[in-house]
Amino acid sequence: MGFAVNFIALAWSKAAPLRFVSPFHYYTPGDALAQGGVLWPELGVLVGVGVLGLVAAYALLVRRDLAP
Repeated sequence: MGFAVNFIALAWSKAAPLRFVSPFHYYTPGDALAQGGVLWPELGVLVGVGVLGLVAAYALLVRRDLAP
């Protein structure tokens, strides 16, 4: 879904404000190569979203009853 949002936002100017929703907006290896280093704000967003996803998954799965 994130790839589709990013692709549509790049191709259609009216959807451009939605681009920040996609993780592919923050993953720009070409920019990192051009600047010669790690882009810390973008990496922070990606790691933060990943950690939030793990915390949310743990919170949901802890409550789940798998016993028959």
